[in-house]
Amino acid sequence: MSKPVRTRFAPSPTGFLHVGNVRTALFAYLFAKNQKGSFILRLEDTDRERFVDWGATHIVKSLDWLGLKPDEGVWYTETGEHAPYVQSKRLPNYQEFAEKLIKQGNAYYSYITPEEFQSHKAAAIDTKKPFVYKQNMEPEEHSKETNGYPVRLKVPAGVTKWKDELRGEFETKNELIDDFILIKADGFPTYNFAHIVDDYLMKITHIIRGDEFISSMPKYAALYDLLKIDRPTIVHMPPILGPDGKKKLSKRDGDVDVLEYKEKGYLPEALVNFLALLGWNDGTEQEIFSHDELVKRFSLDRVQKSPAVFDINRLAWMNGEYIRELPTDELLKRLEPFLPASWYKHNDYLTRVVELDKDRIKKLSDAEYLMEIFFTEPKVDKELLTKKDKPEDVENWLEVVASDLKDVEFNHDVIEKALRKLAEAGDINTGNLFYALRIALTGRTEAPGLFDIFATLGKEESLKRLETAKNLL
Repeated sequence: MSKPVRTRFAPSPTGFLHVGNVRTALFAYLFAKNQKGSFILRLEDTDRERFVDWGATHIVKSLDWLGLKPDEGVWYTETGEHAPYVQSKRLPNYQEFAEKLIKQGNAYYSYITPEEFQSHKAAAIDTKKPFVYKQNMEPEEHSKETNGYPVRLKVPAGVTKWKDELRGEFETKNELIDDFILIKADGFPTYNFAHIVDDYLMKITHIIRGDEFISSMPKYAALYDLLKIDRPTIVHMPPILGPDGKKKLSKRDGDVDVLEYKEKGYLPEALVNFLALLGWNDGTEQEIFSHDELVKRFSLDRVQKSPAVFDINRLAWMNGEYIRELPTDELLKRLEPFLPASWYKHNDYLTRVVELDKDRIKKLSDAEYLMEIFFTEPKVDKELLTKKDKPEDVENWLEVVASDLKDVEFNHDVIEKALRKLAEAGDINTGNLFYALRIALTGRTEAPGLFDIFATLGKEESLKRLETAKNLL
């Protein structure tokens, strides 16, 4: 009988959670949910020099916004049978496993000084050989005191083999693997050691992580063997490249704090959908997936080996698709942080404006600019207003339009009929007329449909704006 699937996301609380990290969490989450298993959030805080107090809270808030809630581990509290889920609270576990290795003769206290270490390294460089630290480089004479000295793994002679679920079999000669540090001089474990102990004790069955860990896998594989524990299934995901497809994604290209996407007006479900397709597809042409569809269709055999390209324009398009699918009342709620509070005092009017502009919003942060023409009288540029026709012609059009619309019912169809009839009677080019009217009403060349603008602004405001534009001429 196969073991229940257990995946984990184990970030270090050393700063912001970037989108590259989030994709790792997402794949681990989707696979666990697809297999009806458990997704665990563990914090690896053994790098005390880089640790920041707010890091853990930021990680939780980021995953919470995205809807990636763990089944156990660190959340707003720690829950689960394998608690604690923070490495700094688990130090006795690492000491126990280190002592076991020492007793087996597979680890040792390292007494080399930094100066001696650098001397060995320099000698290797002089001979143009790779520097690989081994026990035979330890000083012959040293104190028998063990406190304050690091513990290193004693890598045996031979060959270490390991398998990546996507990339196949690997093999490394052990002479190329350092006797790496397990427990640092301050008593804290290294990442190389701690995550293996934690994964074993927490019964993790699948490790899904970035390809930057591939170079360290020989060390991990050797340690699994010496601890005599089974290795989890290991998947190294493809890298995410910047828009040029040539180099790894950087902060400049979008690998920023994930909550910056929230502040910019991206929907969490759109960002999740977008990240899921960076390195995975279900074999179809479908691009928009609900949360449940992603869970149902996700599988490791559809994760790609080749790099994925981060295209911010595609994310913006996808975000717009999600915005259009939101019910208007839900969109109004999500827009609240991005719109002036005073606009919500006129809820019926705001609702009409949102419904009119909904198809043009790609990010929630776009909405105020797109919609302000309905709440603030525009500043009309005279040159823009008369760009296509003589000022005296435009002035005459504005006067005639205002006169003709004064007594009509103010809805889309009636306004369109009246304006087209006016253009035909006066032998006016409709494109030029409608352009001038759009500028007069909004001050912009890009806006919703002209007849919708008239109907939404209402008769009084529309005629007022036409008069203001006419007076400008």
